[in-house]
Amino acid sequence: MKGTFFNKDIEWNIETTHESWPQGETISGVLKVKNHGKETLKLLESGVALSLGEIKKVQSRSDGALKIEQSQSVGNTDLTPGAVVEVPFSFKIDPNAPVTDKKQSYYLSFGQNFNESQLQVKISPKVLYLKVTGLLDTFYRFKLKEFKAAKKGVEFKFIPPSSREMANIESLLLTYTMEGNNLTMMFHFQVKKLDTTSVTNKLSKETLTIKKELTPKEYSLGPDLIHQDQILQCLDSVLSQVKLNNVF
Repeated sequence: MKGTFFNKDIEWNIETTHESWPQGETISGVLKVKNHGKETLKLLESGVALSLGEIKKVQSRSDGALKIEQSQSVGNTDLTPGAVVEVPFSFKIDPNAPVTDKKQSYYLSFGQNFNESQLQVKISPKVLYLKVTGLLDTFYRFKLKEFKAAKKGVEFKFIPPSSREMANIESLLLTYTMEGNNLTMMFHFQVKKLDTTSVTNKLSKETLTIKKELTPKEYSLGPDLIHQDQILQCLDSVLSQVKLNNVF
């Protein structure tokens, strides 16, 4: 991924190895600054930063649209005519960093004050989250509708299966977070329940929240390998609490 802009005689160029990174990974690249002018220029308070912002505000160039979280400075440099300065950078993404969604995104902002131009970068959910989500689809037929950044972690919204035993489930919101190396999953089910206190036995709706926490030994068999059997046992335990015969 590349981005370039000019400010008078200075050319700013940024290049990264990828266009998308999962939570917890490292964004790396190189910032190059070239003086196309005939005079020596001094660079002060300049470089590249990893910044978070609301997409609409960034697009409309609103003041303060970007919040700098990490930065790599060019340093106080005298840039002679024709000279080029290269600044390698790497930014470690927090395991619970906000993912890119419809509202907000991370950017590589660069230039003077670290904010003359920006390049949007896509932060995707941790691979672990996507693999657990895949199990919910393959084994239980919960279809992913969308995901978005939560206050901490990532919130996945699912369409429940049409099977009879889960016909009482109207929706599922599943929030994944990492607490140290432990995987925490908060299941928020919207379910239909038979109101036996009513003369006509009406159906009512209620929210059922279930929290599960798995240690690395319980969710992983090694790098990029999930412990499928343990995770399925966990999901079975959760769903057994909301299936039709346990709610009505």
